[in-house]
Amino acid sequence: MKSKSRFITAESRIAAEAMAAEYFGTDVSRIVFEVVKEGDENSDWQIFAFFGTKGELSDINAGFGLFYETHGVFLELYSERGVGDPLDRVALSNHLSRKNILNYDESAVQLLVINRTGRAKIAPAQREFFFGEDISIEILQHDMEARVVLLAPETGGLPIEFETAKQKLLQAGIVNGLDEQELQKVLNEKKYGNSSIVATATHPVDGQNGKLVFHFQTDPITARPKEIEGGRVDYKTLDLYVPVSEGQVLVTRDLATEGTPGMNVKGKPIKQRPGKEVVFPKGKNVLINAEKTEMRAKAAGMVEYIQGSVNVSSIYKIDGNVDLSVGNIDFDGSVQISGNIQSGHVVKASGGVIVGGVVEASEIIAGGNVEIKRGMQGMDKGRIEAGGSISILYIERGKAVAGGSITVDASIHSVLEAGDSLYAKGKRGSIIGGRAFAAKEIVAVSIGSVSNTQTDVEAGFMPQKRARMEFLEKEMERLSGEMIKLDQLDSYLDKAKEKLDAATFEKLFRSGTENRRIYTEQMKDNAEEIISLREELDRAIDGKIHVLDTVYAGARITIASDVYKVNDDMQYATFKFKEGQVVWVPCERSKSD
Repeated sequence: MKSKSRFITAESRIAAEAMAAEYFGTDVSRIVFEVVKEGDENSDWQIFAFFGTKGELSDINAGFGLFYETHGVFLELYSERGVGDPLDRVALSNHLSRKNILNYDESAVQLLVINRTGRAKIAPAQREFFFGEDISIEILQHDMEARVVLLAPETGGLPIEFETAKQKLLQAGIVNGLDEQELQKVLNEKKYGNSSIVATATHPVDGQNGKLVFHFQTDPITARPKEIEGGRVDYKTLDLYVPVSEGQVLVTRDLATEGTPGMNVKGKPIKQRPGKEVVFPKGKNVLINAEKTEMRAKAAGMVEYIQGSVNVSSIYKIDGNVDLSVGNIDFDGSVQISGNIQSGHVVKASGGVIVGGVVEASEIIAGGNVEIKRGMQGMDKGRIEAGGSISILYIERGKAVAGGSITVDASIHSVLEAGDSLYAKGKRGSIIGGRAFAAKEIVAVSIGSVSNTQTDVEAGFMPQKRARMEFLEKEMERLSGEMIKLDQLDSYLDKAKEKLDAATFEKLFRSGTENRRIYTEQMKDNAEEIISLREELDRAIDGKIHVLDTVYAGARITIASDVYKVNDDMQYATFKFKEGQVVWVPCERSKSD
């Protein structure tokens, strides 16, 4: 394909114009001429010829022409004009490379590129090579994929064969993941200049994490009445615990897998991520096989999953009230009370506690879940403490502390502390006065009251954990002081070794050594617990408080290190921690959640 531009050198301007007309195959009237250098007796004329109009010439892109003549191979560069694009140096370099020019003078080309326009000899005379199709190869994404661009041939150039293209990819180092169908498609479609992915890495397959499979219900107890024959419902028999039989399979463990490594397009391996083993839960009154892949119930009774431990326990049932005729209860298992717990009584259970009636100014301490069908009239003395979850209809002037979640319909001037989430949902779903804490989130229909009762709610970090961390930090300071004293004792013993009698020296030395061992172990345990608590505190920013209806003025919302004071009633809001402060957005939860 002929270039539309030429630099012509001749003895005269007329001769140069005639040469241009002959080159373009037209008459001089259709060519625009510009004199580059006027000739004289000692030098020829040099003109620039453009096949087109002056209007076209005013806004042309930069270009180049390559000419094989008797005196050598010549390269011409034509500078852009007007709004035309500058020279594509990559295209020029690729073109010259594909022409297979012998004894190619790179410096002559570079000088011409610097000048941006003109004509220069870049190689001695030789037969022109007309290149065929070719492919350019690019390896991207850290050797995760390879792309090819099909390069157009010159007129008369041959198409590239599939095996030739495949060999070029191999020479470029691509030995894995070649999509031969895609490569053939690129060669068949002839979409020159388009980039296509023809090879991709074999991605690693990460191992599967170990998994615990629980063969009993671990969700919070619903306390729903059981269905009986004929579609009827027995409201006296509630689903309050999960029964198990002796030898029943409780938990099985699927072991983690290693996964499969991958390979990039250059054949280098890509390491997979092995699966992590899951810790098999502890248990009480259970049988665990040697491989720790199966757990069975050791006896019939009730099963609960509390704070990472599977406990099978028997049930202590009381048909009636806990009163003076029953006294306080301290039972290694679960307790089910059909009536009320009267004021002044204490009920302790290593498992769960179920109360069918009302709890007065009494105390319940349970290692598992606590279910109170009605509520608590605490009179500022009632307290419920559960290692698991607490479900209660209402609580007035009492305190409820749960290692898991708390579900309540109404909390009035009470203290609620949930190690998981707190749900004030139901007919009222209200938290009025007092304080409410949850390690994860609080969901309530309303917080506070129309009388602007001060109500404090906090999500993200439990106050007892904050107090525990402060205690441990002070304890670390104390132990550090004790270690300094032991260092001073060692220094004293070194100096006084000759003065002290052997028995006294031995006594002091053994005492110091033993105390150092004890203090070192305590500091190690404390440091590990502090790190764990600090990680929990860092995650406190994830706490959220959702209000499904109204949060009244007088409420105080705390998340992480910031407090939001509600000065005006607000509806349908979610409070969360963002950029160092508590902010609110439209409620992210609904009453149907």
